[in-house]
Amino acid sequence: MKLKFYFFILFYLIFSTNSFSLPRCEQLYETIYSDQKNTDVFTNSYIDQKTIGIRLLKEWNENKEFILTDSKTKMNFPGWDLVTNKDGYYLVGKITKPYLSDAIKVGDVVKSINNIDLREFGKDLEKKEIMENDLSDLFDEGINIKFELIRYIDGEKKEFTVEHEFGLDEIAEKITDENSIKNTVESFDRPFIDFFINSIKMREIDGEFDVSIDTSFQEIIDDRYDLTRFVWDKLIFDRMYDEKNILGNFKYEYCDFSEERWKKLNTVDPGSGLQFNNLVKENKQTKNSHYRIQPHWASLDKYEGFKEDSAKITYYSKSTKTFKNKFNLKAFPFDKQRIKIHLYQSYLDIDQFRASVSSLSQKKINEFKKLNNIEGWNISNVDLQYEFYKDSIETGDKDGISIVLDLDRKSSYYVFKIILPIVLILIVCWSSIWIRPKEIESKLTITIVCLLSLIAYNFVIDSDLPKLEYLTIMDYIILISYVYAAIPNFLGIYTFNIFSKNKKHFLKIDQYSKKFGLLSYLVVVFIIIVWNSVNNINHTNKMLSWFVLN
Repeated sequence: MKLKFYFFILFYLIFSTNSFSLPRCEQLYETIYSDQKNTDVFTNSYIDQKTIGIRLLKEWNENKEFILTDSKTKMNFPGWDLVTNKDGYYLVGKITKPYLSDAIKVGDVVKSINNIDLREFGKDLEKKEIMENDLSDLFDEGINIKFELIRYIDGEKKEFTVEHEFGLDEIAEKITDENSIKNTVESFDRPFIDFFINSIKMREIDGEFDVSIDTSFQEIIDDRYDLTRFVWDKLIFDRMYDEKNILGNFKYEYCDFSEERWKKLNTVDPGSGLQFNNLVKENKQTKNSHYRIQPHWASLDKYEGFKEDSAKITYYSKSTKTFKNKFNLKAFPFDKQRIKIHLYQSYLDIDQFRASVSSLSQKKINEFKKLNNIEGWNISNVDLQYEFYKDSIETGDKDGISIVLDLDRKSSYYVFKIILPIVLILIVCWSSIWIRPKEIESKLTITIVCLLSLIAYNFVIDSDLPKLEYLTIMDYIILISYVYAAIPNFLGIYTFNIFSKNKKHFLKIDQYSKKFGLLSYLVVVFIIIVWNSVNNINHTNKMLSWFVLN
């Protein structure tokens, strides 16, 4: 009996020791997995914040000027700066009341709010700092809001007023105080959603482009989540408390879990509902993703210690995605294109979810522009902005962010490898008119060989040309080249027949063909390029921008 008892004790000690020897991350995982409440599945980390309906547009400035309040000393650090137009007016950067999304657009000029010129607020350092954080905090809660805005449409200036939920105030009989825009306190989730472009491969012939994208979706959860308590219980160690039992110092671990493993827990997921618009496919084989869970803390007043009330969950991924895009190639190969990558929250409306972007997104896209490494293209402009997604089936606007890139095609390849060889073939073809009219065999040999060379060359370059239902500049040039390659052939036969019959008429035709034949071809090609450039101003690259007189 004693032997069995000792064996039981030994068995218990061995296995109980092994259970306690689990790594902290495994202990955390097992604790979450064993939790039966499942309350953490529902997003409840909402914040309360005033909103008048808009936030101002900001851009990342690597050399932003800060003025210290106490000493008035000027210092320069990286930071977000408010964007202004040439007249010093601020611009709309985000819509925060969904019913204003049709009346107000990102980029609109804010002339005044409640008859207050925001440029006057900008002269006060404290008020400007509030404007950078949230413009709504400059106005009292519950007051009516009136926007006076300016919008430029096709170069024309349009001034308008928005002060009611109907948007543009065109139906006066429907306007009441009840439907006025007010500065209200609203509760919503505001996570960080960032994505960074590593590379882009254009496949405009297929109407698609491939992008290597890194994502970072981050959620800060508070003590309303059981997960926060689990994180602090399992990942914090060597805590040091003062005499008031306030946490003064500690050590911690963070845990990385694969996407497949974390989703089995059915708990907080920062990437839940986030998806890319116009996504065709994602390369799952090369995708690399994981979740990182770690404690998050804030300092107490006067930095006397730390609060043990929050945790941070971040979803990281790296993959190659294919997006569809509508390309306008009428000016090909002298075209410019605009591509957009739009990430939005598909589950929650803007009333519940309002995304925030970290400074890293802006810095990364600026670095990508400087690298300018899209094969065959120059990056002329990039724009990171908040953008709604309007679902045709579901009601309610979905919040998200988009990166818009304006690209100019590098046309030199097509000029030197395609257009110039075609012109050279035409020059050889038209050289036949300098051969005596009696040498009809030599003339026809040159012209027919040139025409066949042009046809053969067109087969060679066919893979580099888009197959479209409309004609591009390149298509027009090739078609005109066929016509002008055939003309010397007919001209040689005609001049041979009239040479002996009407020398005067022959000399006239011979003179005009030598003087204007090849020249007219070059003029027609030039007119084709100019005409297409003028009629496709928004899709013609800088190489031909001098054709367009604005």
